[in-house]
Amino acid sequence: GGGAGAGGGGGGAGAGDDGGGGAERKNERRIVWESMDIMKALDEEFPDAPRMVLDTPEFEDALAMNDDLTAAGFAFAYGNRNGTLSDEEKEERRVKFMSELDRLDGALLSGGPFRLGDTFTGVDAIIAPTLERWRYQLPITADVDILDGRAGIAKWFEAMESFGPYADRAMGDEYSWTATNSMFLRFFGGGEDRPEVADAIKRADESAERLTAAFSDDLAGVTDEVGGRFAREAAAKLISNHEAVVRDCTRSDPASQKHLPRVTDAERSANVVLRHVVAVLLSSSGQGASNNGVLSLTEAASTWPVQVLPTDEDRVAAAAAARVVASRLCVPRDMSAPAAKILRGVLSVAADQLEGSVSPASSKGDMN
Repeated sequence: GGGAGAGGGGGGAGAGDDGGGGAERKNERRIVWESMDIMKALDEEFPDAPRMVLDTPEFEDALAMNDDLTAAGFAFAYGNRNGTLSDEEKEERRVKFMSELDRLDGALLSGGPFRLGDTFTGVDAIIAPTLERWRYQLPITADVDILDGRAGIAKWFEAMESFGPYADRAMGDEYSWTATNSMFLRFFGGGEDRPEVADAIKRADESAERLTAAFSDDLAGVTDEVGGRFAREAAAKLISNHEAVVRDCTRSDPASQKHLPRVTDAERSANVVLRHVVAVLLSSSGQGASNNGVLSLTEAASTWPVQVLPTDEDRVAAAAAARVVASRLCVPRDMSAPAAKILRGVLSVAADQLEGSVSPASSKGDMN
């Protein structure tokens, strides 16, 4: 992904590492990479939990249909970037992809809301990242909305977004997919000198900027009950990776998302604003202002001033650092989607406050 890595990162899954599953399994961890193998290992490790991989014809048929859809989707998505294909060949790929989407939609309408009925299974886990990616990226790169006229797929997304283990932990979000779309196009699009690639990058960046502009407003929609839990998650991630996040938002040679300007030579300002953000995140009891006068998360974010920033230059740098961190957060790599929504909101509100406290003359200066 293209985010800052507020929560660290890694690949694969440690089967047997259940956070306290008994001494007899403690030293039997192994690295498992492939999605199907990971799910099989989880089924073995937790035999009392709902099964992810089913030994049924319906499960096998659903996997085969997903393979057909994935092959058609990637042939279409990457075919648009292939300069050797004729317009007729590109249209054939588009028609095949639309047909496979309609086929999935029909299956979901007849047996949803999840892929195999009322219960989440491994098929849903397998198709989720691909459908997420197409949902948010194809409107930008190919002018294709996979939900348009497909009520079954729309209901599948609604069911997934209501399923806590997915929505509260593994789900990606629109901003992360949009921001990484821009990065993927820059790396793998075939060259920014190609007009169609440059146009797609421009659309992706504009979409990301539109979403970024709404971060502060998004915080207002967070309920106190949800806010307390996920605010603590966001605070824990930021605390555990604080030094790396400060380095990332102030470095002069970023490794990714180079089009996002960093705030060089501003480590102190970045440190102060991030500590302020953590204090705000930890301030909420999750019960709102009516709970013995304790401020809600939104109230704390909007009323607590950022301390120890005596000059306009410091405040401009701190505001810019907060916006960089908000823009660099990648879901679900860094944290869950609900936690990222809260952290981006608090960062953006802090930036708004800091920019509002800067004199007009100073605010015109270069944030770098």
